[in-house]
Amino acid sequence: VRIMATMTAHGASETRESTRVHPTGWVVFASILLIIGGAINFVNGFTLLEHHSYFHNQIVYTNWTFWGWAFLIWGGLQLLAGILAWSGSTTGNMIGVGLCSFAAILWFFMIFAAPWSAFVGVALNLGVLFALTAGARPEEYY
Repeated sequence: VRIMATMTAHGASETRESTRVHPTGWVVFASILLIIGGAINFVNGFTLLEHHSYFHNQIVYTNWTFWGWAFLIWGGLQLLAGILAWSGSTTGNMIGVGLCSFAAILWFFMIFAAPWSAFVGVALNLGVLFALTAGARPEEYY
């Protein structure tokens, strides 16, 4: 659903198109996954910055500050994408597609280190990709 708005400024009228659409069930599903994943990554990033001793035995990284900020930023972007997509903004869909594409590639490279986790990570990210692309407007494909 596209909304047309007519604005008048100094006697001139211009028409502009909004990029808000009604979110489908698939987009709401993807938004929930993005929000949950973003919240977890945000908390992990904050924990890495403030209490990195909690991750001493679980993570092989040595630069705690870098990875803390990386997880904070990644989680914040996921939260932003999830909230925007749920509200119907196509910008949220675009951000979510970019994040999930990159995450699916990263999880794929982890296939030999943690095969089951990598399989689940790739599958969830591909599910979100489907939801934000083909599932966003299914009526256009039939």
